Amino acid sequence: MNGDLVTRAAEIRDAAAIQQLLRTAMLTYCTESKIKEAMLEAMTESIESVEDRISKNHCLAVFDGEKAIGTITAGITAVPVRYSFSEKTAKFLSQFKKASYVSRFAVLQESRRSGLGLSLMALLEDYSKEQGCDVMLLHCSTVNRKMTAFYKARGFELIDSENSRGYPRGLFAKKI
Repeated sequence: MNGDLVTRAAEIRDAAAIQQLLRTAMLTYCTESKIKEAMLEAMTESIESVEDRISKNHCLAVFDGEKAIGTITAGITAVPVRYSFSEKTAKFLSQFKKASYVSRFAVLQESRRSGLGLSLMALLEDYSKEQGCDVMLLHCSTVNRKMTAFYKARGFELIDSENSRGYPRGLFAKKI
């Protein structure tokens, strides 16, 4: 890192850089989660799909010069129960009115443990509160000890898990 970090809302023109960041960062996620690369949607996502996500959601990116080194996205929904995959999950989610769904959270390996991920997560939590959300949701491989520990340390709890994508995937929630 050269020290000239800029955190800002992602723009359509950033899609290729964010796509590259996601593919690079998710290689580590796949290894730590014992997931084959082909099983992870982020590994095959098109630039058009990234552009669509940027235009429809709140996507933050951190740049070191021209290089994207961190990103996180929140989609806001007034129907949190849509993230249910079991009766247990539906019951838990029914107590909330509006949710922020966190996705495509990635930080380059060489930038990890620098506080960048903490900063992105805090910015997204602030945004979620501003939007009137009462819960933040995300999915993560339950096998990935580093990421589940990161989320738990930020106040997320594992609500339920399932295996529909070929690996143990948990739904984590944080009341806000």
